[in-house]
Amino acid sequence: MQKKMSGFTLIELMVTITVAAILLTIGIPSLVSLYEGMRVNNNITKIHDIMVFARNQAISYGATVNVCPYASATSCGTSTDWSKGIRVYIGTDKELRAIDGFHSSDKITGSVDSLTFTSDGLSSAGTLIYCPGGKSEGSKGVIVNVGGIISYGVNGSSC
Repeated sequence: MQKKMSGFTLIELMVTITVAAILLTIGIPSLVSLYEGMRVNNNITKIHDIMVFARNQAISYGATVNVCPYASATSCGTSTDWSKGIRVYIGTDKELRAIDGFHSSDKITGSVDSLTFTSDGLSSAGTLIYCPGGKSEGSKGVIVNVGGIISYGVNGSSC
């Protein structure tokens, strides 16, 4: 009696590899856009949270708290480009918190070069727009109004 051999033939293996390659070719771009969307959501939440933190610290300390684009460990940027990070400080030298930076291809622009929260929770108004890959498609924003209200908004805005 002959024993039956089991396994893949060369043709079956080639067909399986071809089908897997086709599925990966179709699926990988979807994963990239999914990753980009998650990155945008995570970073816009970080920006929102740091603004809420700054307002809360201004009220808690009873002092003015500033939020500005990150330039270095001890200084703020003077432009409306917030892509290098965000710095929160009280007075002129006490840093409370910082976001060191964002993904290198992403662009964060602001309508102002700094935001200030006063001891009563009021602020200078401004909007930060987060653009993944520097594109308007998929952009999201954080809006701070003069009453100190911080909200999400301006989806799909121009970068």
